[in-house]
Amino acid sequence: MSCLRVGALKSDRARFASERRADSIGTLARCSQCKRTAVLVFSLLGLVLAPGNAHAAGVPSPFTGETAAPASPATPPLPSAAPPPAQSTLPLPPPPPPPPDAASAPAVAGPPVSAPPGAMPPGAPGSDLPAPPRQARGSFLHDGFYLRMGLGLAYSGALVSSDSKSLGDYSFAGGGVAFDLWLGGTPTPGLALGAALSGVGLNSSSRRASDQSISGAVSGSTGLLGFFADVFPDPERGFHFGGALGVASGLAKPKDSGMTYEGGGIGLEAWTGYDFWVGQQWSLGGAVRFIGTVTRQDTDTVKYETSMGGMSLSFTALYH
Repeated sequence: MSCLRVGALKSDRARFASERRADSIGTLARCSQCKRTAVLVFSLLGLVLAPGNAHAAGVPSPFTGETAAPASPATPPLPSAAPPPAQSTLPLPPPPPPPPDAASAPAVAGPPVSAPPGAMPPGAPGSDLPAPPRQARGSFLHDGFYLRMGLGLAYSGALVSSDSKSLGDYSFAGGGVAFDLWLGGTPTPGLALGAALSGVGLNSSSRRASDQSISGAVSGSTGLLGFFADVFPDPERGFHFGGALGVASGLAKPKDSGMTYEGGGIGLEAWTGYDFWVGQQWSLGGAVRFIGTVTRQDTDTVKYETSMGGMSLSFTALYH
């Protein structure tokens, strides 16, 4: 009896399960239901993974069966135009000057560039300004070849003495003409060296002998040929001074006595002056010159000695 109840109970459970499965799934066979279930699962996975591609390609929805229209891409909004910049009322600063090219720029003669007080001079270490261009060498600069020519007026005096008591000593003074011709070179700017030829003449209407004035025209002259040095403290300026030393000659001739003195000896001269530029190499100016000579003449019976000296004011032309 118990066995029959157990069997009837198992049969009721199986029938209950079969009826419940038929209500939930349907009356199809189990293999067909499994296939449809698998298709439904894979379709849902495809929609979840790529919903956009399905709609874009026009795939029908598994739920509604309708084909979705492809979605058009969203058009990005156009950027708004930026407002124009505000116009400045202030003037723009001038552009900076181009840097100088010292290698290609030609040298231009001109006055030196003056620096403001407290600033470094142009071209000095630490200065931002380039050095001012220099003039061509030799222009307005005392260097190189030296040639001076001078002509002026002089006032000189002479003393003629001898060892003869019968002839006596005499002196005379007067005005005359002075000339200069100097030729040389410049070993360093501002210092000229060379040969100097200078002379001075004098004429007088009387002479003095034994503290007495003797009427009668007397003429004389002296000259110097020697080595000179002319110094320019500033080679670009005209102030100069110098001197010369060399052999000298002397001449004295009283016209009423018939005696002529001609001797040789040594002499020296000194000068100072100023020259003004009139060209790149030429300058004109004036000079004051002092000259002194001592000469001697020996004859068979008498020995003469003459001292001459004078000052001249000359107009000079210089190529230097």
